[in-house]
Amino acid sequence: MRKLPFFPALDRLASYRRLRLQSLLILLAVIALAPGLLLFIYTTSTIQQDELSKAKLELESVGKLVVANQQQLVEGERQILATVASGPSLRRSNLHSLCIEFLQNVLVASPGNANISLLDMHANVVCQANESLPHAQTASRSYFLNAIAGKEFSLGRDVVRLASGKNSIGFGMPVYDYADNLIGVAVGLLDLDYTNRQLQSIALPEYFHISVVDANANVLATSVNTTEKLGVPVSNPMLKSAILRHAPADFMASDKQGNAWLHTLKPIGGTGPDGLMVAISVRKEDIVSVANGHFRQQLILMTLASLAGLLAAWLFAQRCLAKPVAQLLERMRCVEQGQSFNACSTPVAKNLEFMELNEGFSSMLSKLEKNQQQLIRAQQITRVGFYQLDLQTRLYTASPIVYEILGLDPAVGPLTVEQYQSMIFPDDRELVKKHRERLFSGGEPLRLQYRLVQPGGTIRWIDAYGFLQKNEQGTPILYSGAIQDITDRKVAEQAQRANENRFRLLFENSLDGILQTDGAGKIIKANPAACSIFGMSEAQLIKCTRDDVVFAEDARLQPLLEERDATGQARGTLTMKRGDGTRFEAELAASVYKDDEGKPICSLILRDITERIKAEQNIHQLAFFDALTHLPNRRLLMDRLALLHAVAQHLKQIGAVMFIDLDRFKNVNDARGHAIGDELLKQVADRLSSLMRSEDTVARIGGDEFVILMPDLATDLFAGAQQAMAAAEKIQEKLTLPFQINGQPYGAAASIGVTLFPKADQTTEDLLREADTAMYRAKHAGRNRIAFFEPSMQMQVEERLSLENELAHALGTSQLEMYLQPQFTMHGRPVGCEMLVRWTHPVRGILSPAAFIPVAEESDLICRLGEWTIREGCQTLLRLHTEERPMTVSVNVSPRQFHETEFVEMVGKILRETGAPASQLIFEVTEGLLIDRLDQTIARMDELVDMGIRFSIDDFGTGYSSLAYLRRLPLYELKIDRSFVRCTPDDQGGTAIVQSILSLAKNLNLKVVAEGVETPEQSRFLYSAGCDFLQGYLLAPPMPFKSWLQKLKAKEGMQAAAS
Repeated sequence: MRKLPFFPALDRLASYRRLRLQSLLILLAVIALAPGLLLFIYTTSTIQQDELSKAKLELESVGKLVVANQQQLVEGERQILATVASGPSLRRSNLHSLCIEFLQNVLVASPGNANISLLDMHANVVCQANESLPHAQTASRSYFLNAIAGKEFSLGRDVVRLASGKNSIGFGMPVYDYADNLIGVAVGLLDLDYTNRQLQSIALPEYFHISVVDANANVLATSVNTTEKLGVPVSNPMLKSAILRHAPADFMASDKQGNAWLHTLKPIGGTGPDGLMVAISVRKEDIVSVANGHFRQQLILMTLASLAGLLAAWLFAQRCLAKPVAQLLERMRCVEQGQSFNACSTPVAKNLEFMELNEGFSSMLSKLEKNQQQLIRAQQITRVGFYQLDLQTRLYTASPIVYEILGLDPAVGPLTVEQYQSMIFPDDRELVKKHRERLFSGGEPLRLQYRLVQPGGTIRWIDAYGFLQKNEQGTPILYSGAIQDITDRKVAEQAQRANENRFRLLFENSLDGILQTDGAGKIIKANPAACSIFGMSEAQLIKCTRDDVVFAEDARLQPLLEERDATGQARGTLTMKRGDGTRFEAELAASVYKDDEGKPICSLILRDITERIKAEQNIHQLAFFDALTHLPNRRLLMDRLALLHAVAQHLKQIGAVMFIDLDRFKNVNDARGHAIGDELLKQVADRLSSLMRSEDTVARIGGDEFVILMPDLATDLFAGAQQAMAAAEKIQEKLTLPFQINGQPYGAAASIGVTLFPKADQTTEDLLREADTAMYRAKHAGRNRIAFFEPSMQMQVEERLSLENELAHALGTSQLEMYLQPQFTMHGRPVGCEMLVRWTHPVRGILSPAAFIPVAEESDLICRLGEWTIREGCQTLLRLHTEERPMTVSVNVSPRQFHETEFVEMVGKILRETGAPASQLIFEVTEGLLIDRLDQTIARMDELVDMGIRFSIDDFGTGYSSLAYLRRLPLYELKIDRSFVRCTPDDQGGTAIVQSILSLAKNLNLKVVAEGVETPEQSRFLYSAGCDFLQGYLLAPPMPFKSWLQKLKAKEGMQAAAS
């Protein structure tokens, strides 16, 4: 056996192995003991700290106990002196004997007091319980002075030494006579021996030193027999200094002998300069003495145990480590010298570790042989074999796996060079030859892949590697190497290349665009179809990201991305962008896979479906829209009509269907040709569409027939009929205007039939049939007419139209006349009037405003009527001025007229033309004026106020009542609506509303007019509630100006005659 190269290193260690092993083991023992020792020291220190913490808590607890005891003692003294001070014999100056007797009785009941006395204001004794004791000088004592100065119970700062030799502390309580005059001080001298006995009666820890001291640090009581004497200052200077600071304290200090003491100071009944304090002291050594004793005992045991452990470690190292190691090294030297391992001696050590080490060394050589066998098995598994070519004999020797690759039996023996070369695939022989020539000419060894043909004709791919071995002269003598059967890998690679070729052909020739993007969305590859779709080259596309080619605002993008991230696949449609910025619709499918490096790649297959969508839209257009006019056809009309009819039934909304047929269209079509007729139909369609609302539907159902569907016109049938009639009139008016076709005008009058929906048991087909029937009724009436399917509705609409036309004719004639209704103060004096329009119709008679004002408001007549009313109001102001009757004139202004652009200019023009005083003109507006455009309304009101006009809110409380706008409007007065006035004073609800309006107006500094006053009870209530002016039939009905003036003059004449 050859020598092992690493064994000599052990020789160099042998000289000091014993010393190192023993030292290391002892060191390990020391290290093992060190944490325990440190933990022991730390634990002992912690115990000491815990004992100190417990002592501090105990000091705190004992302090509270002693403080409570001493406070009870002081409180008892206070109660005794309070009883003394309230005694009648002390409060009266003429009861001296009773005073002494009273104090003696109190002294007997309070054994802690040495004496109790009453001193006058000059500290002279008036009377005392123990007259045998001479009274000490008291005038300068703090308890006497503080009792007089503070007029309350006080404690002395100094110890009072009695004639008996005892020490005491004084307490004082002011004494008042029955007139509450301070006449003296009741003084109690508490015996310090008594206080000391009280303190010692408390069960306290024996090592605690407790003292009760006064403000000058004099000892008043102590818990133990120490050097401290009662009535003298404490001996510890630091403790005395702390007491003189008159504040609670916790501190540690050392005495003269160097002993550390813990001190706690606690005040009794406050921290004032005259208060008592409890001083509690304990020596630190007494606290930690038990812990220190334990520490000393355990330290001795720890030291002995450590020494014993170190000795045991040294003996163990000597016997169980150093000697076996020396024996093992001796055996290794034996093996190194070439002897058999089994022939060398065996170590005598019996411990487990050295036995395992010996067994491991013994198995090392046997494992070398096993490794050789495993190498052979690995060659078989990996299909790797080794060979050698002896260049002198020109014979190949090889491992069994090489023969298996060649398809030969190893029993055939070595192969010649010629035999091996004959097995090389013919096309690869030249490659192998050149490789070996290069190697023999001094080239570096290289791997070479080529094919071999087995005797049965099977072709195997091999990966070969070989190198030359030369002798000392540099002549090649041996060519050796390894070969590996890679046939399966080559087949897989060929299949992969075939798949790649197929994918490449598919990628390049696909009619659909294919893009590949990385994980960040950057395009990394594009096929020709994708380049064609986007109008960019592949180089240009590779510079783009997904965001560059996808329309980012498409709402379908984010759901597709989320689906792709969640499942790895996604399908859908998106709007995409070409290189020139144009957009197109694309149908796409995305899938995610990972490349060889594990990075995600997204493959996107897309198809431009713009033309398909156009085709679908064309199909939809042909199916639902008229090809000539592009209006909805009958099919789409019926769908919408069914939907809107159902909605109207559910929401109770009134809608209308109009059937329009062009009059004499056939004549134009026949005379001018279909081209002119078609153009006329298209222009009619455009004109109808421009006239209708966005929610309306204009449809052509054939020939010259059009249908208009108008939903949600109103909530009641008559209002819906009015809206439908107005729309039909507008259509009729616009269709009569000529259409220009090729420079020639053409007319297109129409007959229009109208029906309303929903009605009971009415179907969609019924609606269209009713509108058609109404249209034929219009044609039979003379063409270019409008007819309703419902005769009653036709009459109502025609009545409204007739009234509107008659009102337009009446404006500017004598049919319209202004009436005035005066407004009165509580004294019956007229101060203003409201102008009310009346229409004297030549056929209908006198019409009230309720009959024609709504008609005027629904048309443009309201503005003309309003202008006439304002002008008449100004004329009335002039007449009043002529008659020397200065009154305000109120004129109603409608919201529609107020919001007219020229309204302010019109009012100014009338004032200038008439010369009427604007300050006497009041515009009455309703709360409906304030619902919309509030800021614009306020600005316009401010302009009119600047002219001098005042404003009144008419019918206040019935509309948009909001306090938010009232404070912003430039108002002059409020008019209480007649519906509230009618309820007063009998109805509580109406009365409360009227009172609220009056209160609100008063707070806003506004005048109030109550209209509709019809009974004396209403009049009296309104005046008593603070209403400024009244208006109503009780006072005066509306009448022409002349009639009112005549009545007023007649009334004034009668009043003058009566006076």
